[in-house]
Amino acid sequence: MNCFCSFTSGSKGNSAIYIKDNTRILIDAGTNTKYITSCLKELGLTAKDLTHIVLTHAHRDHISALPVLLKHTDARLVCSEGTYQQLPVRVDEPILFWEGESLTLGDVEVKTAPTPHDCFGSCCYSFGEGEGSLAYCTDLGKVTPEIFELMRRCRNLFIESNHDVEMLRNGPYPYYLKQRVLSNSGHLSNKDCANIVSRLAIEGVEKVMLGHLSETNNLPRLAIGESYQALGRMGADSDVLLGAAAARQMQAPMELR
Repeated sequence: MNCFCSFTSGSKGNSAIYIKDNTRILIDAGTNTKYITSCLKELGLTAKDLTHIVLTHAHRDHISALPVLLKHTDARLVCSEGTYQQLPVRVDEPILFWEGESLTLGDVEVKTAPTPHDCFGSCCYSFGEGEGSLAYCTDLGKVTPEIFELMRRCRNLFIESNHDVEMLRNGPYPYYLKQRVLSNSGHLSNKDCANIVSRLAIEGVEKVMLGHLSETNNLPRLAIGESYQALGRMGADSDVLLGAAAARQMQAPMELR
């Protein structure tokens, strides 16, 4: 079995799973243990079946379930040195790294890259190689050359498409929060995401799931539409399977060949 599944994605919680054979990697634990275990059950798994819990950064919407979840699993905790310093829990033998380093989790080759986000130690990941590879890149104000290089090596992509710029500018957020989201250490807009997705189509990406959509400043049809338009301008709109992950709703598993 080789698949990826988003459990929830957005400002109220983030969690997903990457599975390759007997290696089962939970990516972030930003909701609650009951919800995560219910999603695992849908896949025929329990928390005990997890081999690793990988964290992108230490914001609450990515780690809130961690203190309780760790009591129900023997999975190894994996995160950057900077992220670990900020966690509310300590564990035996965590797997720690500096952003940009590579590591091996079970039989999965993992690469990392630092992400420009307002949280020390933030990073994104690629899992696996070849047909079953997946890049998981959210919570980033811009795509750096290092992040693009990590993405271009993968056939499958989970990427942030956080906001529609006009909805954000005209929306209810206070000015300081709008500026934070729009900054180079905030979140990717639909337009920014679409530009990257179209460039990656040339590199051979086959399946793209848009994630971390703002429930206040975005709509799935806007995010998907922006990326489809960018792919169309490249003549690649029929080459890439495109979808969007929902907040607080488990998606159908994405098969990774």
